[in-house]
Amino acid sequence: MIPYKYIFKKSIAFLVVLYAAITLNFLLPRLIPGDPAEVVYLAIIKEGGGSVNPVYIHQLEAEYGISNAPMYTQYLQYLEDLLHGNLGISIAFFPEPVSSILSEALPWTLYLVITSIVISFFIGNRLGRYAGINRNTFRDLLIDLFSMFMASFPAFVLAFIMLDIFSVDSGIFPIGGAYSSSVNIGFNMPFIVSAIYHSFLPILTIILTSIGGWVLGMRNNIIPNVNSDFISFSENLGLQKEQINRIAYRNAILPNLTGFSMSIGLSVSGVIIEESIFSYPGVGLYMITAIDSLDYPLLQGIFLMVIIAVLVGNLVVDILYGFFDPRIRQEGE
Repeated sequence: MIPYKYIFKKSIAFLVVLYAAITLNFLLPRLIPGDPAEVVYLAIIKEGGGSVNPVYIHQLEAEYGISNAPMYTQYLQYLEDLLHGNLGISIAFFPEPVSSILSEALPWTLYLVITSIVISFFIGNRLGRYAGINRNTFRDLLIDLFSMFMASFPAFVLAFIMLDIFSVDSGIFPIGGAYSSSVNIGFNMPFIVSAIYHSFLPILTIILTSIGGWVLGMRNNIIPNVNSDFISFSENLGLQKEQINRIAYRNAILPNLTGFSMSIGLSVSGVIIEESIFSYPGVGLYMITAIDSLDYPLLQGIFLMVIIAVLVGNLVVDILYGFFDPRIRQEGE
């Protein structure tokens, strides 16, 4: 039975939260002090000399699409542009449209995020299952210590360590970039191998710093399931130990599925530091440039992308929960 009422309620909630997030996305960049056109103009003066000319600053504002209209007028124009898919023109990369910049950077960021999160989710849940089933053993202790250490280890520190050891000192991996300049971009083996080779260190850094959370979460989830009444009932029915552990694992993984959907969206913004350290041409590098140059359109485009990724991930998981867990569907009704 398809829970139409439950899906409808979740969809309405999604639209309300999305509208609120879009509004915040409009307001937050404008709370940053300073004028983007003035920043650009001062940079021009610094390079070529001259004095501040307010008339030229206004010309730059018109050229970059910066409006001095009242805030509500800018807000209505912002909503209208979104409905037409217009994210504006980047100030830092003028006259490049924001949509073009994101279309170039987003695939690289998604590649890092999805690859690393999927691998860490799979390995982390397996390790957490193993630790939980073999709780209070020496192996459980080792896994717990490793997980707690990696979960608390700063990602940017590990990134610097990786870069220094494996790139600067040994030269095993490249210092920056997403692929070698000697290969042709496209779906061909040299390009794929080069892309994997350049992304190995960033992906490994994200995996190591995120795997601890999955391990500890799964371990804490599976222990109550292993000790629950339905597991004891399954044992009395004569089910094998592996079958019982599989049942406990399926119940314990549900909370981690919620975390998985959220982590994909949050990791898009979370890899900013790693992309900067490894000089990886993803959204992170553009975001730092946008902050330095007060590039409102580019900042709004990046924030909007992260917001949509998180909200869509949550909506999908909420709907899937409604299908697989009747208790949640009944609560929603």
